[in-house]
Amino acid sequence: MGQQNGRGYFYMIEVALTAATVSATSTSPAKPIGSYPFRWERLGAYWDATNGDWQIRISDNGAGQFFSSDEVPINALVGDVDQKPFELPEPYTFDKGSAIMVEATNNGGATDTLYLLFIGRRLPTPTV
Repeated sequence: MGQQNGRGYFYMIEVALTAATVSATSTSPAKPIGSYPFRWERLGAYWDATNGDWQIRISDNGAGQFFSSDEVPINALVGDVDQKPFELPEPYTFDKGSAIMVEATNNGGATDTLYLLFIGRRLPTPTV
């Protein structure tokens, strides 16, 4: 069986959003973090049909913390062809019991699903 160290263990949280052509959507309800804090370090993304023509805005629903002033193009973060995970300039810790909220707009020419992977670590103890 695997073991935790003081830094927690590798963990991913997936959020999937589906929207019709040129329409907005959001996580409803927000995606819960769970009973342990989560340190978010990278954002991965992939999509079905629109070549990454999505715009997103992410927030910590529990803390009321937005990570951008407006929606930003997803391909500006992860690329439109290679789709490499975006490394946050500084990791962000979601407290236990918090939730991830994503607002997104599909600017593509077809109904599409955007999958976001919040990559980081599940921390062993609550943050103070």
